[in-house]
Amino acid sequence: MHNLMLSASVGGYENSCDGCMLPISDPFYYCSECDFFLHKACAELLRMKRVWHHTYCKQPHILISDKVFHCEMCFHKSNAFAYECSECESRTCLRCVIALTPGARTCLKHEHPLRFYREYKGKCNACSCFSWRAFCCKDCNFVLHLGCFSLPITTQHKCDEHLLSLTDHDDNNYSESHYCDICEESRDPNRWFYHCAICNTSAHVNCVLGKYTFLKLGSIFEETDHPHPLTIVKKKYYYPDCDKCGKPCEDLALECSKSECKYIVHWNCAAPRKLQCLIGWPM
Repeated sequence: MHNLMLSASVGGYENSCDGCMLPISDPFYYCSECDFFLHKACAELLRMKRVWHHTYCKQPHILISDKVFHCEMCFHKSNAFAYECSECESRTCLRCVIALTPGARTCLKHEHPLRFYREYKGKCNACSCFSWRAFCCKDCNFVLHLGCFSLPITTQHKCDEHLLSLTDHDDNNYSESHYCDICEESRDPNRWFYHCAICNTSAHVNCVLGKYTFLKLGSIFEETDHPHPLTIVKKKYYYPDCDKCGKPCEDLALECSKSECKYIVHWNCAAPRKLQCLIGWPM
């Protein structure tokens, strides 16, 4: 539905790809009529694809967009591009499809090959959380669960004017330096974090990415019983009462797109149960 044009220059830190929700950092397509951006690679994806890690069904996956879904691999919610199984309708976000493509450059580099084990049980090197399936190294004890494996290598946040880079270890020996510049709480130097080398900004992964990083605010959500389309919003200051539970609509909510209709509900009051309780990353 967009009139896309190819740009030869990078898009700048303020723009994100509407396909994978990651910062624009390569030649990209942009819509000449609205604020819609796509990495060149995301714009040229196959309409149908066989996703090797989805072994339950024999049918190929179909590329979809503009539908809120729960990724079957990383468990995060998104309404960016995804591949949907035409048989069981499970969906995998574009980040995980790319991350799980053999030979792809994903997350931080490791000197040995990593193999995906569905039955692995142990702790992740990035976040120290227990995982039931993970990428493991046969040559050493390096382990990454899928959520950390598919973390964006670079991302943006209002705390810094530059792109923040995913970092695996803090070499600063001063304990007073191990704090998050967003929440101002202490930070474990052995857990991965985002860092700007220019400004010396460091922050928890969860503080940078938050709960809704891959959910496009301002987009339309139609899977409700309200007669008008609803807009996905995040209320920060003015909290009108929810039309279903009567409590203030703080944080994620669904608001009627028609200005004359004042209907608004909490996300968890209106969204299907499978899409509720969005997940964040460990600190």
